[in-house]
Amino acid sequence: MTFIHGSYAQSGLNPTDTSYVMALLKKGEAVETSQPTTALNNYKKAHAFAEKINFTKGYFDSMRLLTYQLNNLGRHDEARKIALAAVQRAKQDTSKRNLGLSYFAVANTALFMGQYQEAIPNYQRAVLYMRQIGNLKNVAAVNQNLGYIFRKQKMYSKALDYYGRALALDTTWTKDKADRRSVASDYFSIGVVYSDLKKNRETLAYYQKAKEWVDSQTDLDFMVNLYSNIGFEHGQAQRYDSALHYRQEALRISRLLGNERHELHLLMTLAETYTQMRQYGRAKKLLDDSYTLARKTKAGLTEFQSIYHQYALANDGLGNHEATVQWLDKYIVVTDSLNNQETKSLLQDYEVKLKQAEARQQLAQKQRSINQLQDQQQRQRLWLLIGGLVVLGVVGALTFAYLYTRQRQRAAANALLAAERERELAVVQSELQGQQKERLRISKEMHDDLGASLTAIGLLSEVVKTRMGAQTTPEVEKISSISADMVTAMNEIIWSLNTKNDSLNGLISYTRAYASEFIDNTSLILKTDVTESEHDLPIRGVDRRNVFLTVKEALNNVVKHAQATHVTLRMQPEADQLVIDVCDNGRGFTPNGKTGSRNGLGNMQNRMVESGGCCEILPSPTGTCVKITYPYPTVPVQKILQT
Repeated sequence: MTFIHGSYAQSGLNPTDTSYVMALLKKGEAVETSQPTTALNNYKKAHAFAEKINFTKGYFDSMRLLTYQLNNLGRHDEARKIALAAVQRAKQDTSKRNLGLSYFAVANTALFMGQYQEAIPNYQRAVLYMRQIGNLKNVAAVNQNLGYIFRKQKMYSKALDYYGRALALDTTWTKDKADRRSVASDYFSIGVVYSDLKKNRETLAYYQKAKEWVDSQTDLDFMVNLYSNIGFEHGQAQRYDSALHYRQEALRISRLLGNERHELHLLMTLAETYTQMRQYGRAKKLLDDSYTLARKTKAGLTEFQSIYHQYALANDGLGNHEATVQWLDKYIVVTDSLNNQETKSLLQDYEVKLKQAEARQQLAQKQRSINQLQDQQQRQRLWLLIGGLVVLGVVGALTFAYLYTRQRQRAAANALLAAERERELAVVQSELQGQQKERLRISKEMHDDLGASLTAIGLLSEVVKTRMGAQTTPEVEKISSISADMVTAMNEIIWSLNTKNDSLNGLISYTRAYASEFIDNTSLILKTDVTESEHDLPIRGVDRRNVFLTVKEALNNVVKHAQATHVTLRMQPEADQLVIDVCDNGRGFTPNGKTGSRNGLGNMQNRMVESGGCCEILPSPTGTCVKITYPYPTVPVQKILQT
């Protein structure tokens, strides 16, 4: 939803009275996103004082800001009352600018309340006055909101049309830095429409454009919504590590703003993500926080319904079936309450629609009478045309018969060609599916059989260590250590075999997560500079494993040999290749014949050569950098997956 623009230039006003109003408005705008309650109080004071001293410009400017902020805080009735009073005053004032602002405020409030039929005509009145004074910025704001209305009504083509109009108008003012938020809002809104259409790639592309335009230091509320939506898209694509990253960032910013409604929503989505990842313990902890916050803020039944449902799933995953039944009972009670409310609302809507249908029926009856008179006149003209149409019909039929025969011949030839191509494609797809199923079967059996056995070995070794206490032998310690290393190695192999991970962003996310977990167990400090690709490219499983193992070996060398205190991991996807740097501030080394023949360094270079890339060791007395370059494959997607 878009806010309308305005100017605070003063001319011919008494600064003793009016400057106080304008100063309050500027103070409010400065903290509008970071301290919404403080901004609201400033707008209220400015509006009351402007009305008291009969300061017309200050009255309508403060009305614009005040109604917008009230609507953002969910206080729609107050906003509506103020906006309607402004319309009456604007009619007496007859200023086109003030009439446009007032009708926009009424329409905006109706939009917040979901009353679209009231919002549309008021927007149309507002645009009429805005065009007359040449205020195209505000026309763009109206187009934004009309796009929102059509999106809510699932009229997506119209929604994209109006959002596109708003973007075209807003981008004509790019020299004005204050309009960057408007352009970002346009891109964000288009992304939301594509999200509704389940087009994940287009959605993330437009969200990225919005991120490029928004000021991440001041527009914190926008960043909360943007990161939350990006996290949702990654969750829909089952990229859970990325989903957690963006949702946690949104939660952090939301807490800075003190917006408990956003915080509650984000806690619930994070819990849902952990549930999807089967990390039920973490999900339950977040649900406890959500439940406490929901009770504190007196959240609605819909929020409690979602919390109860997630609690039931988490407890079921933890095997606590008694608690699962209790939460399901609460979920059913809340669902019944919501259904009762929805039924009442549907009945009221039905009564309104019934009255509208009766009115339409009366109009239809009058229209039928008019149509009958028009039909009598048209019949006379039709008979004159029938003779000519018959002749044309015969000629057309003969032409059609000839063309139809030709078309049938072409269609038959094309059908034979298409059938042959379809048969070839089916053979290729069958082979591909068989290979993918075999990879999934192997990874599943490794996880279920070898994973369980290795875990059992680790647990048994820990039990032996506990029982032996101080008398634990080095062999038992070695068994425990080796079993843990084998579980880690097996998980990496399973990850490389799983075809769901055959993507560039999947490799980036997994490598970043591994580096964080690995360095956390050391005394080193890890700094990451990781960027995900705008276009998630498919890559071969063997290439994923080679790149990952090369990074792993580089990190392992830092821990074992570098004597460093800091290590930096950079992963930057470029247009045609992925570039990874692993740098430390350790003692460095000078390459010679002995270092060149080490298995670890040789294996790193051999793996990258196998995948068509390269691995460069850049040593110096002040540290070492390992530069890994992996060029993207240029073969078709089907060939990559088949390989």
